[in-house]
Amino acid sequence: MTSYKLFSIILLFVCISCKDNKQQSNETSNTESETSTEEIKLPPAAMNKPDAKFIEAAGKQKINNEITDQIWHYAFALSIKDPTPKENVYEGQWLDLLSNGTFKQGLYQDTLDSGYYLFTESEKEDVLELRSEKAASEWKVKKDPANLLLVGTSKYGNNPWQIKLRRSASLPEKK
Repeated sequence: MTSYKLFSIILLFVCISCKDNKQQSNETSNTESETSTEEIKLPPAAMNKPDAKFIEAAGKQKINNEITDQIWHYAFALSIKDPTPKENVYEGQWLDLLSNGTFKQGLYQDTLDSGYYLFTESEKEDVLELRSEKAASEWKVKKDPANLLLVGTSKYGNNPWQIKLRRSASLPEKK
């Protein structure tokens, strides 16, 4: 009988300690899953308005006549999140990069936004960053004499977009 009591007591302790380990294990796995969920969540794209440092850098940058000598008309835009449009959904929109480090954007004859830009050239890739009081964007740039291709980066959430622009001497006109 004594061995039966001893066996019962040992069994009871084993069960209790196993139950405590399960609870600790569950608490640990819950904490780990919460932590890994938190790590996956990305912060919303930051609104990065032009600050004094950015404005100064934009004004001091080397003038690049390949991108500043004329106005760029939006020829086509594509988002990997949306179906391919059959026509130019940005008809009439334009971008004018000025040699003093400022830009203007608009629709036909109207200017809708203006701000500052930095165009950084490197052997790997060229990058264009635009900042205004309304929005900020960053683009990898591919250029030829007549066209400019902008591929969005993730810095401001433009990464699903690719935009083709065509060089023009004047603002677009309504058809």
